[in-house]
Amino acid sequence: MDTRKYPDDDKIATAPNTGPGESQLNPGGVAPPTDNVANPDPPKQEGSSIFQSIENPYALQEAINKLESSLDEVIHLFQGERETLASDGGFDKGKEGIQLFRDWKATLEKLKNGQM
Repeated sequence: MDTRKYPDDDKIATAPNTGPGESQLNPGGVAPPTDNVANPDPPKQEGSSIFQSIENPYALQEAINKLESSLDEVIHLFQGERETLASDGGFDKGKEGIQLFRDWKATLEKLKNGQM
């Protein structure tokens, strides 16, 4: 039976994929050879993390990234107002606001680094 699909297929030397062969652990001989030994040095989490308390840590990471981006936007707005209000001397509360949001951002960084 001719199984060629393209004219030059007969020039390509290939052997049928027979798998790794039959064994006690692989009676069908179809899976790649593996050992049943657990990794002696699995990756470890250093300390507990807030990401362990939610079922989908990737969703939490994405939400924290969005929150961090929003904090950057708020800080940028305050800094833009500093240019106009600082000349009038009425930006003391604005400075407090910038520091507050920078502190929140620092807390988020600690969360992301697993320090909380």
